[in-house]
Amino acid sequence: MTVNPKFGDDAQLLRRAGFAIAAQITVAVAATLLVVGLLAYSLTIRAEHTAEERAVRQAAAAARGVTDPGGGVVLIEQLVNGQVHASDDAPADLIRMNPRAVPAGRSATRIGGRDYEVFTVDHGDGRRVVALLDVTLRRQSGERLISSLLWAGVVGVLGAALLGILLGRRAVRPLGRALELQRRFVADASHELRTPLAVLHTRAQLIARRLSRDAAHDRRRPADEYIDDHVSQLVADTRALGEVVEDLLLSAELQSKPGVGELVDVGELAHDLVRSVRPHADERGVTLGVEISGDQSLLVLGVRSSLRRALAALVDNALGHNHPGGRVTVYACRRKHGVELTVEDDGDGLDPAQAEQLLQRFARGPETGGQGRRFGLGLALVREVLHAHSGSLTIDGCPGEGARFTMMLPAAGHSPRL
Repeated sequence: MTVNPKFGDDAQLLRRAGFAIAAQITVAVAATLLVVGLLAYSLTIRAEHTAEERAVRQAAAAARGVTDPGGGVVLIEQLVNGQVHASDDAPADLIRMNPRAVPAGRSATRIGGRDYEVFTVDHGDGRRVVALLDVTLRRQSGERLISSLLWAGVVGVLGAALLGILLGRRAVRPLGRALELQRRFVADASHELRTPLAVLHTRAQLIARRLSRDAAHDRRRPADEYIDDHVSQLVADTRALGEVVEDLLLSAELQSKPGVGELVDVGELAHDLVRSVRPHADERGVTLGVEISGDQSLLVLGVRSSLRRALAALVDNALGHNHPGGRVTVYACRRKHGVELTVEDDGDGLDPAQAEQLLQRFARGPETGGQGRRFGLGLALVREVLHAHSGSLTIDGCPGEGARFTMMLPAAGHSPRL
């Protein structure tokens, strides 16, 4: 099973949030209209129907002849000798009906194009009395009411959808401003830190060069070797810190301007990372290799340090959850829709159904065989890097049978938005 979470830009996420709010408002309004419609139907049509049924029941049960009972009820009476009598105001179509053909109790019928509520009672003296009430107007008004409620519901839902879209946009507008302020803060802070970090790095380099000159002229003291080691480390640390700040600045710019960035050779990047990490893999007893497929260009547009950090996180994750004698391989190749970077291992494995959860910050995978995949920030950082580069991440694997993480990036010269 493969899970392929795609990453959209912030504008798409905000639009989805706005539509989600609109959908919730629409559903709430639709449910309210449905409840109101059911109540309206119950309080009007159902109430009238109940009253009609009670009227014909009482008229048929209490009849002592065909004297007009009032209320619009018509009585048809058949005596024991077969004679049929009807109320004075009975329509001709009802006078011609056969009471014995009408079932006892409550029923409904249509005679002469009119709808009737019917109740039939067999009295103890052998008479059969049929009470009928013309309900044509009530049924027509009921149909009009239902039609009106349906049209009102449709109009109400459409209005609620439009209102929901407007309210949704207004609701997510502060979130959009917050995201914009966040990107601006990262960019501004990174820009402001570049100069002092550059000065610090330069000073560390000057100290290192001074120590080198002293060593060349034999003016070193016993403690100078200790200082030399720490100064060299200071130079490396300031360089790394400067790269992180530069990475933040470039990533912020890449998110707001997808076309910016530098050309990065993914194949060369994979070789460089594997060379750097191989001593660590050897120490763990894991074989680390790299395979580049095809002779096509593997250039992408982006931030090299960010891409290297994402690939390093996947490799480090594979090494950390493998076993001595295991193997981790980095594959790079060109596909139809971009450049593909894959890190495959034969370690503990994972359940792809939990892939989306594992991509969240500080998420940890379930334990397998006593030693689980302990995902923390690594995969979440990979997700953010791919978000900035308009890429995608495919996760595949099986518990106990290894895992496969594939990064798909837009190839240089193609639209950065896949």
